[in-house]
Amino acid sequence: MAKVTAQAIADQCGVSRGTVDRVVNQRPGVAPEVRARVEAAIARSGYRTPTAKRAAGGRVTIGFLLAHWDLRYYVTEMHRGIKRAQRNIFRDDFEILVEEMHGRTPREYFECIERLLARGARGLILNAGDVPAIRDEIDRLTARGISVVTYDSDVTGSSRICHICQDYGRTGRMAGGLMLRLVPPASDVLIVTGNVEYTTHRGRVDGFCRRLDEAGTDAPRTRVIECLERYDLTYDGVLRAARENPKLRGVYMATESVDACVAALSKAKLPHRIPVVCNDLTPWAREFLLDGRVDFVIDQEFAKLAERAVLVLYELFCRGKAPASDVEYVRTRIVSREMVEHSKRPAAHGGVRRPDSRMSIPGR
Repeated sequence: MAKVTAQAIADQCGVSRGTVDRVVNQRPGVAPEVRARVEAAIARSGYRTPTAKRAAGGRVTIGFLLAHWDLRYYVTEMHRGIKRAQRNIFRDDFEILVEEMHGRTPREYFECIERLLARGARGLILNAGDVPAIRDEIDRLTARGISVVTYDSDVTGSSRICHICQDYGRTGRMAGGLMLRLVPPASDVLIVTGNVEYTTHRGRVDGFCRRLDEAGTDAPRTRVIECLERYDLTYDGVLRAARENPKLRGVYMATESVDACVAALSKAKLPHRIPVVCNDLTPWAREFLLDGRVDFVIDQEFAKLAERAVLVLYELFCRGKAPASDVEYVRTRIVSREMVEHSKRPAAHGGVRRPDSRMSIPGR
């Protein structure tokens, strides 16, 4: 038997689909005889509106695992995106449960997931490392009928239904193109990444290096250090590179801890300035862009990651609409000092400072 749709009812009654929508939602603007004809066709066909189907299926609940970031900016942006999605959905029968994580170990992911499932979550949204344990967990969830969407960092080869992210390779290429304009030919460039378990960091570094390689014999030589998004490791790594390598002429921050990089370069007291390109227009990055300590920021719509992830599951469960693609990209832009210098200057670091223990470096 063919599926009965609103358009089929409209065709049968010789009216528009909008008229059918007004009838089923009991809105005015339909002539009584037309309303009666549409209602009769609905009764004969057994057509059920999406609202009726949701009511029959009960409340739809999804779970959002909010990843841990040391810099509160990212968590705040995630909450902003979730709230924006809730406003756009505006339904009482669609519930978003948020679990804010305190770390990123597989065990904590498993515990958070089980709590969300116990509360009735039919779909999950998460940001995790691209590791076998998480990949196996996503596959296990899929086998149980739980739909999973990943955001920011992907879990490659898993059965997640969609990944919402910045185009990492393009982001890295953009940063590489900027760096080629900032440093002399055949100089040295330091790349600071966070944790290579995350596709976000790997993709940015790969894109950056590929773009520099295109410069041929004039391509800067690169060195990559992995700092696990920690202030102390970033500070020590950048300071050591600045002091030990007189040919260093640029730093690409493909991760957090831009404040640590800036502090280390200041401590090194080099006779020449080191250009810095970083990702994400955080309060730290904005301050350093305005002060001239960062040259360019490759920004993304971070809140949009959360918003789109929620809407993907909403469209799946409440509208029966599967994602059109298994990867969706948010907008990326290059930000210069001139783009932000006339905007209202935010309170230092968004009103949130790192703990003192992370700001002080023993022995310095």
